[in-house]
Amino acid sequence: MSVAVLDEAGAVVAAGPGAAGIDAAAAIARLWDAAGRQAGRAGDSGLEHVVVPVSGGAVALVSAHGHRAAAVTGPKPAVALLLFDLRTCLGDAFAAEEGAQ
Repeated sequence: MSVAVLDEAGAVVAAGPGAAGIDAAAAIARLWDAAGRQAGRAGDSGLEHVVVPVSGGAVALVSAHGHRAAAVTGPKPAVALLLFDLRTCLGDAFAAEEGAQ
């Protein structure tokens, strides 16, 4: 699995093994925007997560605490657990920042 975390401006602030770094930011932004348009929502309004099944796994995006986390999984991912873990990680890492603003 590969994971990247983006800040409010869409810049990669952390990435795990296999993450595409700066290229991930643009791809994540495009996927998030496309999902919002498909859902009939503009930008961030109400969209909390996106999961896209792909050959051999899935791509999952979560938005919480002003950041986004993206994960690319291997085969047969436990999607609900993945979404929970990504939200929890964002909360653990950035909830304090949110309260300080």
